[in-house]
Amino acid sequence: MEQAQRTHDTDFEEKEVVHIDASFEALIPRFLTNRKKEVTAMQEALASRDFDTVRKIAHGAKGAGGSYGFDRITEMAAAIEQAAKTSDEATIQRELPILSAYLNRVEVVYD
Repeated sequence: MEQAQRTHDTDFEEKEVVHIDASFEALIPRFLTNRKKEVTAMQEALASRDFDTVRKIAHGAKGAGGSYGFDRITEMAAAIEQAAKTSDEATIQRELPILSAYLNRVEVVYD
């Protein structure tokens, strides 16, 4: 289960610390890279108003987040998935940068 705490680094950028089971350590770098690629793919799909692709990618990210212990990814991806189901472009445009920022600032601690 994800345990998040917020800290500040020397650049004053807020970090979000997530505690993940140590058995996942070898998998997490690729996991995070893949989620970043998915954000880009969703942005591209949204630009062409391809809500079905956004929905499918968000659905996969939602499941992956839960499987790896990143509850925030699951929450954000679920919001994007729901918005894509109703072609709610404004919500997707608001949520994608939030997900992207989270992926860039998350700090993983292995327990």
